[in-house]
Amino acid sequence: MWIAVLVLVVGFLAVATVTQLFGYRLGGTITVPVLAVYTLWEFVTLPVFLLSTVTAYVGLSLFRRRTLVYGRDELVAAILVGSLVPLGMFLILLEAGSAVGDVAFIGSILPGLAAYNYYRLDPELRRGDLLATVGLFVALFGLGWLLVSPDLVVRYGLATPPVLFSRTADVAQYRAAVVDRALVPVVVPRAIAVSLFAAGFALSEVFRERYGVRVGVIVPVLLALYLLANRWLLVMYVIAGVFAFGFAQTVHYLTLRYGRVLLGVTIAVAVSTVVPLSLTFPVERGLSAIFVGILAGVTAYNAHASPPIERRLVVPLQLAVFVPSLLVARLFGPPVDRGVPETLGPTTLAVAGLLLALSVATARVYVVRKPSDREVRSESVLSLEDRP
Repeated sequence: MWIAVLVLVVGFLAVATVTQLFGYRLGGTITVPVLAVYTLWEFVTLPVFLLSTVTAYVGLSLFRRRTLVYGRDELVAAILVGSLVPLGMFLILLEAGSAVGDVAFIGSILPGLAAYNYYRLDPELRRGDLLATVGLFVALFGLGWLLVSPDLVVRYGLATPPVLFSRTADVAQYRAAVVDRALVPVVVPRAIAVSLFAAGFALSEVFRERYGVRVGVIVPVLLALYLLANRWLLVMYVIAGVFAFGFAQTVHYLTLRYGRVLLGVTIAVAVSTVVPLSLTFPVERGLSAIFVGILAGVTAYNAHASPPIERRLVVPLQLAVFVPSLLVARLFGPPVDRGVPETLGPTTLAVAGLLLALSVATARVYVVRKPSDREVRSESVLSLEDRP
């Protein structure tokens, strides 16, 4: 786990630095570091990612030429098109009865993010951005490759929950640096997880359009699945998120850093807290703990970037997606290890209903309502033309 965290933290800080110095996007703040870890875990990830990214880029170009899509809708279109390739592979493997890796980019947002960021670049920056992206990926992959070694697995393989030292990690198998530890079970069937991601993504976009608040594309759904796996993962998310939010507020106040630079540094700080937290709490799912750190960093930055009145809606709207996702996931899979809820009895349903009602009520109280077109026109100087 500590190797994956190191690769990610170095990658996030490198992306922030390159963005600050040269203005490159590098496929998005999280894309290259997460891709490096994914590829170390499962080598097939890289060709799948490349094919998906090219597909998303071509699809986005066609959307731009034939429709009026722009702004946030461009990102949504790129993510949807970029998910077609891994989703198609998932269905083929499922039909063939083959196992699908945990990080096979099923419904992943990374190809769409990469395509969108590259498309949005000025043409004169694209060549340099592509070279920097490839260079950073090679450096991060090489760092992870060197650290996953037989010598280090003997000394530090069990210091943290195994991720790149796990038996399911391709790099560990290839480098003969495997930790002999039981594998963690799957929480819910893959098809159900993909469906939940799709529904959560759609609902998050509805909330963003309605309330103007960044809930996180798939943050609430992932948290629901993690709660079924181990309740301490949710505790880690809260602690890392609060710490990262305070960090983002402080850094912005002292340095005026903002945007992708502050986002990258905030995620790096959140992910770095995962190692001590995983040693404090009984957590065996190293990869899940790492993603909890990433989600906490993204949520912390989104809360920081939101206006104060809308910031109050981040947690309630996440709950509005989280609660139904948890109930649906629990219907199709029992909790494992230290996961909750153990049953869907009256108490669980009552608590879920109360949380959902409170989140909706809070959203109604604090929502900033936009004036209608009629109200805007009535207060505009243009309305004087209609007056006698």
